[in-house]
Amino acid sequence: MKIQQPHFGRQVRQIRRAQGLSQSDLAGEEMSPSYISLVESGRRAPSIKFARLIAERLSLPAEALLAPEEGSERQRPHRLGLVGRLVAARAHQSDGNWDLARDELTDIVDLAGTPELGDVRWEARWELATTLGRLGESEAREQMLRTLLADPLTTDFPPLHTRVAVEIAQAVKDTGTLTESARFAEEAIRVARSADPPAPDETSQAEAVLLSVCTESGDWERAAELADELLRDTDVPTGRPRATTLWAAAWARYVGGLTEEALTLMAEAEQSMAQTSDLPLRARLQLAAGLLHVAAGRPDSADGLLQRAGQVAELVGTHTDRMRLAAALALVALHRGDREDADRLVAVVDAGLGRLTVLDRARCSVVTARVHRARDEEDTARQCFQSAAALYEQAGAYRIAVTVWRELSAPDGSPAGVDPHVLLLP
Repeated sequence: MKIQQPHFGRQVRQIRRAQGLSQSDLAGEEMSPSYISLVESGRRAPSIKFARLIAERLSLPAEALLAPEEGSERQRPHRLGLVGRLVAARAHQSDGNWDLARDELTDIVDLAGTPELGDVRWEARWELATTLGRLGESEAREQMLRTLLADPLTTDFPPLHTRVAVEIAQAVKDTGTLTESARFAEEAIRVARSADPPAPDETSQAEAVLLSVCTESGDWERAAELADELLRDTDVPTGRPRATTLWAAAWARYVGGLTEEALTLMAEAEQSMAQTSDLPLRARLQLAAGLLHVAAGRPDSADGLLQRAGQVAELVGTHTDRMRLAAALALVALHRGDREDADRLVAVVDAGLGRLTVLDRARCSVVTARVHRARDEEDTARQCFQSAAALYEQAGAYRIAVTVWRELSAPDGSPAGVDPHVLLLP
């Protein structure tokens, strides 16, 4: 008995859906829904034992799932049919059905394996990378983008090359490898500027990512220079590109000590983002604006921003969105002296800390440390500060790690000056 992937997984998915079963239903107690997802996508071949168990739950003999495909070869898919499925996958994305979108797009990538379907395969991989990001599968998203970067369509067409390099820079930044993220952002800038004709929109997006990386890594002098260049550029289009540029520049101004200018830029970013339909990104910007108001010593004005961000997080937010929001609200509670609320929120953060990326774990660990310090639990606070410093160093944010040590050793036990642990960039 031999398991043939991706054929086996494709059969399982089709039959499961036809029977109205979820991946959890099929998994039962012996397997996990994520394992079933890997099997259905063809990324893992099940053992003989699990293959028989899956077949049993589908009320089928195992052989029914192992039958060879027609003519011992997969039938060549029709372009029109695959394009129709691509449209269906995008509809799933619009409806927030990210699991269904992932399954559909994975099938399209598997089926569009011939050279003449290369453009369909490229689009499916691009949408799949977006979907994996929404599902919180950061590593899988990054790997998909790296695959796209090596695709001949990407390497032969500068706008696509820039587009993918920008997304990889963002993906790598989100997982906490800041040096590599900067390298991809610089590659995107180089390709966009050397295109014939040059690609100013793609250039500005890449520069905004590089600005974010410099700010998060603690290279604030370079961040200030990049912000100056971007703010002088009057050709940046409105909507999302303009919003993310202003957003990144606002934090660069904040770490440079220009808090009032930072607040003004963030307000302008919110106005530009209002013109987009990207609800999750708009919520993340509102959360960033709320954090900036907290850092500026204005917790009251942060309330409305954080409340709106929370409403969206409940609807379409990821685990990371919810943990960031809880940490932000804990900071507000600390500012107000509401230790009971701060304790409750930090308990939420602590419970979800293990699923966060390196930088988010570092920031949340600082918030947790501050709450423990407010309780006079100095030993626990010290451990949290030390953990945060180690995580920042792991990410390459050495300057920010130093600020953690300074806060830990502060005589009055409070942060002084700029608070880099509230940074939330596009």
